[in-house]
Amino acid sequence: MYLRKFLKYDAVSFYDLNKDKEVLKYTGDTAFQNQEEALEFLNNYPNYERDTYGRWAVCLREGDVFIGWCGLNKSINTGETDLGFRFFRKYWGLGYATEAAKMCLKYGFEILKLSSIIAHVYRENGASIHVLEKCAMKFSKNIVYDGKDAFLYRIKNIEIQIISPKETHPLRAKVLRENIPLPIVFKNDTLADTFHLGAVKYGISEMVGVATFVKMKLPGLKGKQFQLRGMAISATSQGLGIGTLLLLDAVQRLGRMHCEYLWCNAREIALDFYRKQGFEIIGNPFEIEYIGKHYTMFKKI
Repeated sequence: MYLRKFLKYDAVSFYDLNKDKEVLKYTGDTAFQNQEEALEFLNNYPNYERDTYGRWAVCLREGDVFIGWCGLNKSINTGETDLGFRFFRKYWGLGYATEAAKMCLKYGFEILKLSSIIAHVYRENGASIHVLEKCAMKFSKNIVYDGKDAFLYRIKNIEIQIISPKETHPLRAKVLRENIPLPIVFKNDTLADTFHLGAVKYGISEMVGVATFVKMKLPGLKGKQFQLRGMAISATSQGLGIGTLLLLDAVQRLGRMHCEYLWCNAREIALDFYRKQGFEIIGNPFEIEYIGKHYTMFKKI
């Protein structure tokens, strides 16, 4: 199958699709009165010109058959982009909705560079919930949508999650220790209070960013403190804000743990990055063998 923009001759299909009460059951929409009303809708559809994207017709390549629609819609109120889909009943349960939804998510993240995509779904719409979950979208919260109890689902281009110490090793070795005879296993990796975060990019199964946070005091600071160690971002994913996302997630976690300070030993080339995240330099620079000049920096949480 393939996806394309709506065309005027889709009016007949749109009219037929929306006159099926079962198709509209969980949508909050009403049927078109006639084909002329469906045509008027298509003629005045604003999304392509306004946002450069929108809902798209889903067609089978064999016979060029219109089977429904799927696509993205940007809210003019919130600025968020949601995923939606609707198919003729004869094509339900055949995997078309899932395949089309995945195509739209891929387009949204890889072409449009969206940071996240949401979906609204009525609580009783189990079939659509199943599609969203097969697309790796996750339940976010209960909401009221179109006056009915509903769920908000969300998927992010880059997901931050807790990982094991071992899962940090490949990026530590590639980014931090390439041609440097220093260990990739840190002695505090397995302490009870230590936690490791990994960044996973949509459509890629391997980690694109890692960071480790160790309960460790820095002389000169008082209160509960954690040290950031081993932040590494893959070469192909640098410049996407992954380091910032890792830090933001960690700061939220540390705040819930009543931690007062986060500190690190920053390479000289990373000073600007940490300053932008609210870190300050404390003390004098120092050298680490094989790596070079470092600065101790801290951030109050």
